[in-house]
Amino acid sequence: MCAEHHRARRLPRDDRRRAILAAVMPLLAERGAAVTTAEMAEAAGIAEGTIFRAFRDKETLLHEVVRVALDPEPTVQALAAIDESLPFEAQLAEAARILRERFSRITAIAGVARTAWHEGHRPSRPPERAAAYMAEAVAAISGALITLLERHRDRLAIEPARAAAALRGLASANAHPLTSPEERLTVDEIVQILLRGIATPEAGR
Repeated sequence: MCAEHHRARRLPRDDRRRAILAAVMPLLAERGAAVTTAEMAEAAGIAEGTIFRAFRDKETLLHEVVRVALDPEPTVQALAAIDESLPFEAQLAEAARILRERFSRITAIAGVARTAWHEGHRPSRPPERAAAYMAEAVAAISGALITLLERHRDRLAIEPARAAAALRGLASANAHPLTSPEERLTVDEIVQILLRGIATPEAGR
């Protein structure tokens, strides 16, 4: 390994932490918490000691990965950035894609959290606000969806809040770890089911 690899470019501590988390998150999602700090350092292109200067220990890093994965703000911003000039169905498809990516990421990282717990990386005290944090995240994402759907209230047969809950439900169920790849709905299928159900027009006659 070259000297440049060993000696990471100096970054402010918070920037270094963010860079490490961004680099190791895909690795952890793919292989779980059994990944070593040496392998994490390799993925981040830094020396192993740099990880321990940014994070107290592996446990701290793992729990920070979970916290970042659950952070609703990137999802809220992505939903807010959906082009309002797009047709209604296209806006829904983009929202479904954003939600599906979030739930898939959470599902993968949730496995890291469970593995870390069972392999002895148990924190001395579980996060006291975990349930409240999750509720706040759901509320923030629901709020962004409702704002999007409010623009198309005249196209909805139910209240925007109920439509937002339906879209979240379809997207999250589609990312469930027990759902096989063959069973997963495409974004277009999610939108079609949300707007038109599963029956043909003739079925209602």
